[in-house]
Amino acid sequence: MSTEDFISGAEFLTSADARQNPGLTRYSLEGFASEVDAVIQSELLTKLILSHSEIAGRLETVIATLRRSEAALKEAQQVALLGHWDIEYASNKGVWSDSIYDILEADRSEPPSLELFLSRVPPQAREEYFKLFSSMMLNQAPKSVRVRLQMPDGREKVCQICLHTELAPNGKPIRGYGTLQDVTAMAKAEEELENYNKHLQQMVKQKVDELTQAQMATIFALVKLSESRDDDTGAHIERTASFCRLLAEKARAHPAYSGQIDDEFLDSIYKASPLHDIGKVGIADAILLKPAKLTPEEFEVMKTHVEIGYQTLLRISQRFTGNLFLKMGLEITRCHHEKWDGSGYQRGLKGEEIPLSARIMAVSDVYDALRSRRVYKDAYSHEKSLAILASSSGSHFDPTLIELFRASDAEFAALYDRLSTAQV
Repeated sequence: MSTEDFISGAEFLTSADARQNPGLTRYSLEGFASEVDAVIQSELLTKLILSHSEIAGRLETVIATLRRSEAALKEAQQVALLGHWDIEYASNKGVWSDSIYDILEADRSEPPSLELFLSRVPPQAREEYFKLFSSMMLNQAPKSVRVRLQMPDGREKVCQICLHTELAPNGKPIRGYGTLQDVTAMAKAEEELENYNKHLQQMVKQKVDELTQAQMATIFALVKLSESRDDDTGAHIERTASFCRLLAEKARAHPAYSGQIDDEFLDSIYKASPLHDIGKVGIADAILLKPAKLTPEEFEVMKTHVEIGYQTLLRISQRFTGNLFLKMGLEITRCHHEKWDGSGYQRGLKGEEIPLSARIMAVSDVYDALRSRRVYKDAYSHEKSLAILASSSGSHFDPTLIELFRASDAEFAALYDRLSTAQV
């Protein structure tokens, strides 16, 4: 029905002829209604066909895009040596991407299975891997692990497995899916990089050790020059450094010093202890080498050596903040004449107010001074020196350190004899 027919029919139904002939009018109305229904149905059918065609076109576009995406994914997986898999554990059936067959170098006609995968696991590692995968299957959170697989010709591949598990309400694994990627080249590059880094670290450590040894040799030479004014051999600094390290090693295992002593502490106290009397360079020979007892005035001058040494190191440390060697050198230089009961100098510190490094230095310094000949005294025996140390426990010295010293006194005696002999 055209637009003209529709208008013509409408004009007739409203005309005088239609009003004078009701039968004809009813017939014409029915015919007009049939025509209208036909038009509506035709238009609806046309719209449905057009809509279907449009939807079909869109669907075809989506399918084509999906196919291109799947092809791109497949190509990407082959390039990246990455495959995906999905297995139902109850039936041991599932699907693998072609990339997994390529990684495992397996025949694609073989159905995917755990057994096929395990056939690429080295025999000596199968039990370990089986336990590993079993534990991974019980955890719903994604897990990733790197494994070594053996190809039929004996070549080894390193592969990264990512596993996702679905668990039943009772906690039993029912499905597993994830990826398998050949990372052999990556693992080789990582190993080469690690070996290079280790070699580089060894070279750096060697250079640092060489510089450190040169620096320490310079420090020892300067301190020996100072010490030689009141010590004939200059061995005092080497012995006290060794005593400090030995006593610190004994203290490391004691609960009273838990967490305070580590490898860096041991290394630092050995290197920093020679600085303890560096301030004596500022004390006149008339006082430093006086064979008789010092007058109160002279003793006050002698006590200033700790502050002279401290201020000297302080100026250096301000340029190297955070350096444990200098920090410990400052502690030892300034505080090694402090006493446990607070009667020492220069600051009158007591107990644990005194830095641990300085408390260790105090025991080591006095023990070596007692054992050694000085311009004002003869050398004492180990037994007499030990008795003097013990009598000052809790007053001059940290009582726990004296307890540790006495428990290992034979080691200190042997160390003194060995280092003294080496200097002869």
